[in-house]
Amino acid sequence: MKSKRNIDICLTPSLMELFDLSAKKVVVIDVFRATSAMCVFLHNGGDRVIPVSTIEEAKKYKYKSNPLIKQSYLVAAERNGAIVPGFDLGNSPLLYHDKKFNDVSLVITTTNGTLAINKSRKSGGGMLLASFLNINAVAEHIVSHDELDVLIVCSGWKGRFCIEDVLLAGLLSQVLLKNNRLQSSSDSVLLAQNMYSLAQHNVFRFLENSSYRKRMNLDKDVKYCLQTNIMNTVPIWQADELGGGFFYASKET
Repeated sequence: MKSKRNIDICLTPSLMELFDLSAKKVVVIDVFRATSAMCVFLHNGGDRVIPVSTIEEAKKYKYKSNPLIKQSYLVAAERNGAIVPGFDLGNSPLLYHDKKFNDVSLVITTTNGTLAINKSRKSGGGMLLASFLNINAVAEHIVSHDELDVLIVCSGWKGRFCIEDVLLAGLLSQVLLKNNRLQSSSDSVLLAQNMYSLAQHNVFRFLENSSYRKRMNLDKDVKYCLQTNIMNTVPIWQADELGGGFFYASKET
């Protein structure tokens, strides 16, 4: 009989060095708003999402295209919640909602989400992106396609703990643990699940005094990001030979 797969949660990228990523599937979450926006872009037909760490890297893709594969790039940059001057897009999912992005790739850099992605690239089992928008599809993919332990990475805010990411981590771990092939003895998982249990009936209200909502006047974005299971798209990491890579969309049925 196969041993059960373990689930753990890294509450902030500042703690990443405590985890051995060599044989783990990593799920990166940044509820407000990076992974939510990336999920929306891919759900609406985007070819790939290319996360980059710096504004300088993002600038290299501006006005760039690849006519050989009919590929064009949208370039997005966000810092401290605002679109970086000189860029047309940031990390608001509302900017990608209800649009078509066939044969288009999104290059994106954000304050927290792309940093967490960069720190997770050493994962031996690859990466997925999760949001409230696609949570059941991500869980189904993990159960159906992987045999590895799972580490959920919360992007947080500038290395610090963020309650909205922990709530999503609690929900994802809760859904995964309904499958008897997964288990957890992690206090981080217990904490996240207990927090989600307190918040689940009105997450928006639960977050009323959170640092994000106090810091940002973005309630339309927040409400959008807190919608649950409105898509079946799972962003999956594809590494390249140069140490970079991109996310492409898989559709769970």
